Amino acid sequence: MKKSDFYERFAKSVGKPLEHSVPLDKFANFKIGGRADYFFTASSIEELVQAVKLAKQVSLPYYVTGGGYNLLFDDKGFRGLIIKNKVHGINQLGKARIEALSGTDLPELVAFSVDKGLQGFEFLAGIPGTVGGAIFGNAGAFDQSIGNFLTEAQVLNEKCEQLEVDRDYFSFAYRQSRLQSSRELLLKVAFELKEGDKEKIEERTDGILAERKKKHPPWDVACAGSYFKNPVLPDGKRVPAAYLLDQVGAKGLAVGGAAVFENHANFIINYKSATAQDVLNLAQELKRRVKEKFGVVLEEEVIFLPATLSMP
Repeated sequence: MKKSDFYERFAKSVGKPLEHSVPLDKFANFKIGGRADYFFTASSIEELVQAVKLAKQVSLPYYVTGGGYNLLFDDKGFRGLIIKNKVHGINQLGKARIEALSGTDLPELVAFSVDKGLQGFEFLAGIPGTVGGAIFGNAGAFDQSIGNFLTEAQVLNEKCEQLEVDRDYFSFAYRQSRLQSSRELLLKVAFELKEGDKEKIEERTDGILAERKKKHPPWDVACAGSYFKNPVLPDGKRVPAAYLLDQVGAKGLAVGGAAVFENHANFIINYKSATAQDVLNLAQELKRRVKEKFGVVLEEEVIFLPATLSMP
């Protein structure tokens, strides 16, 4: 299909025009990435669904992004369509039940629950990204995960059918969900929290934010969050990846413009116009050191999106 024909068909099907040759470094917190052939920002569930449907119909590789965290774009960009999910909104369905659209900012969800005096999401304080991204990776901290609070959701499956599903459908595990392998897309989700004392909830949330501020890079530092998942040792105990990385001299280690953050060994930062290859090479060296010293293979939490994505 000619590009001009695709633009016309997209505008007719989705109701809004496509952008083309868009630099992706503007849409990732790593501030890294070449140009995407096509780019679209979806602001409603209908736009999101129609954009995915059309990409499938014309066999165009596509990828849906949220806040641009936990994501590393290729230096060569993306040969296909990047769909940015800006479908946001939160509603209170009952005393302790809330619903959020998948493109809602995670900090907005936390702030909403605190404002309503609902406890449960304090552990998410300071974690960036969107609700969709959080469910995709079963985001969590302090031995808690967001999947534990999900009661039901709506997803778009591979056949572009909108399904109503429950928690078991997601097969949640540590930093894992069904969405990572199924290529299904979360549209909206409902959570069940608990009513609590608003002042105490605010105190706990502020305490977690303060703790993160001490260790994590400031918001204006280009990085993608924790780079590696916390691994399980041979004895079955899960240990912080940062602890293992500390033991192999990771802090301050640099490759090109990418470096390990001085205050937390599990953060790779773009401190000097880093390329995606710089980041990948540094991550590989960190994995090599940990494997050599501890016999543990670190697994990336950050997703690298190659320029050419094979479609099922």
